[in-house]
Parts: sequence; structure tokens; C-alpha cells
Amino acid sequence: IRVYESNRYKAYKVNVDKVSEYLERFEKPKMEKLEIPEDLFDVIEGFDDIKEFIKMSLRAKDPVHVLLVGPTGTSKSLFLMELERLGGYFITAGTTTKVGLRDLIYEELPRILIIDELDKIRDNRDLSALLTWMDYGRIVITKYGLRDVRHGKGWVFAAANRTSNLPPELLDRFRVFEIKRYSKEQFIKVATNYLIKRLNVDPELARYIAVEVSKYDVSVRAARDIARMARTKEEVKKVISTLRKYRLKHF
Repeated sequence: IRVYESNRYKAYKVNVDKVSEYLERFEKPKMEKLEIPEDLFDVIEGFDDIKEFIKMSLRAKDPVHVLLVGPTGTSKSLFLMELERLGGYFITAGTTTKVGLRDLIYEELPRILIIDELDKIRDNRDLSALLTWMDYGRIVITKYGLRDVRHGKGWVFAAANRTSNLPPELLDRFRVFEIKRYSKEQFIKVATNYLIKRLNVDPELARYIAVEVSKYDVSVRAARDIARMARTKEEVKKVISTLRKYRLKHF
């Protein structure tokens, strides 16, 4: 801060608090050991090798990023929902246009960043920020004419319906797994397990919801939402009837 000025002399006073604040930004963050629950992913049917791969990536000293690709009705959403249990920061790429993914990373410095619908990232600034964060654990942003750099280690886990819209430089930073759609029988088992283990739904009602949903769709999210509202089979029937009445392609 300039405190004195003449024709031949300028004097400045250093704002010690501001200097300390910015120096802290450049210090390497201390990483606490991540606790991985024993029951992580136990609601997901199969894919034991992918489950172990993700757990190994979480235990790694430095980030290893994972992308799950597949249509709706696969376990990729469940993988992301399970990772959120670790305190991960969950976003949907298609809804970050107002705030910006870059700003979210800058403010949160998430250790685990979970991105659904990765293929909907459109802003080049967001893309550039994500690439830098994944590669170097660094986020750069300009505010009020000042360039600020923040550091951290962040693991990125993402899902996308397809890879055709993703730039090669982004795909290269992920280890990519293609996951196929559940069969009706697999979905009933997965949805039932999820409702029982994560939402504490009565086992009989959980299976009833899973079976009824499977007649129209294989969406764990749909089963979850119905279970949040309905407490009896009669209420399940009423909710599904309303959804079917006003649905587009499915509820």
C-alpha cells in the first residue's frame, strides 16, 4: 500500500496479513489419510475389478482419475453416488454454467471431485481449469485484475453417456471404463440392495419398488425418489401411476 509520494520518492507499507494469506495459497496442502468404508460399492452388482481399481486409485499417493462411460440404466451413477459418501464434491456438468466449474474448483479445492454428465462441459475456461487441476493440482483465476493461484491434490471421478463430445486431451487424463446397461433382473437386485442399505427401506417394500420400476425403466434414481415419498405399496402404486400419466418417454 502506497503511504507517501513526492516528486523524487515513493514509500510503501507492506500489508503483512495479505502477504501471509497469499503465501498460504502456495503451500502444499497436508493430506489426511482417506478412510474408505468396507461397504463402499457393495450395493453395485458385479464389476468387482472396477471397484478394486477405484479403491486403489483412492489409496494412491497422487491422483488417478476415472471416467465411467455408458447409457442411462447402468451402474455408473451408483458408482458416483457411492463416492459421494467419502465427502466428495458432486456436480452435474450441465448445471455449472452460471457459477462455472473453474470457480467451483477455486473455492472448494475438492480432494474428490465427482462430475456427472462430463460430456456436457461447454465452457473453454472450465475445460482449461479442469485439465490444469487434474494434471498439476493447480487452479489459476484472475480477480480484480490480480492473478491468483491455488494448489491442492484432487481426484476426479466422472461419468458420461458417450465420449464423442469429449476432447482428446481430456480423455487422455482419465482411465476410461465402458459399462453396459443392466438387465431387468440385475436392476431389481441392485435397486433393492440400494434401497435397503442406503435408505433403510423395509426389504419387502424395497423389492416391490424395484420390481414396479423395472416394468418401465431401469433407473436407480427413479427407485430412490419413489422410496423417499412412498411408505406403503399403495403409495408406490399411486406415485408410479402419476409418473406414468405425465411421462415423456419414461418416468
